[in-house]
Amino acid sequence: MSDKIEKIIEKAERIADSAVDSWEEVTSNQTDRTGHAAARLASALANNVDADVLALQMTNNSRKNNPDMPEVFTEQDVFSIAKHHRANRTTSVLPKAQVGSLIRQQRAADGAHDVAPGSKNT
Repeated sequence: MSDKIEKIIEKAERIADSAVDSWEEVTSNQTDRTGHAAARLASALANNVDADVLALQMTNNSRKNNPDMPEVFTEQDVFSIAKHHRANRTTSVLPKAQVGSLIRQQRAADGAHDVAPGSKNT
C-alpha cells in the first residue's frame, strides 16, 4: 500500500475513534464506560500493547478525569481487568440476582452484629 493511502486510512481511523469517544461521552454512564474500557484494554493486549504502557496511560487519564480521587494502575491491574473482561464473554460473571442476594445477606449479618454490648446476641 502506498504511504499516501496508509496516511489517509490512519487519519480516518483517528477521526472514527474520536467520534466514538464523543458519542460515548454523551450517551454512556459509568457502567457503560467501564465495559468499553475493559474491552479496549483486552483488545490492546491482544494487539501486543505492553501492559505497563496501558497502566501508565490509565493512571495519567485517571489523574485528569478524577483529580479528587485518581487511581494508580499497575501491570497486574491491567491483566486483572482483561481477565474480568474474558470472564464476562457470554453472561455476566456477577449477575444482579446473585449479587443482590449476597448484599441482602451481608446487610442482615451486619445488622445482627449491631446489638448492644452485654445482650444475649453478642
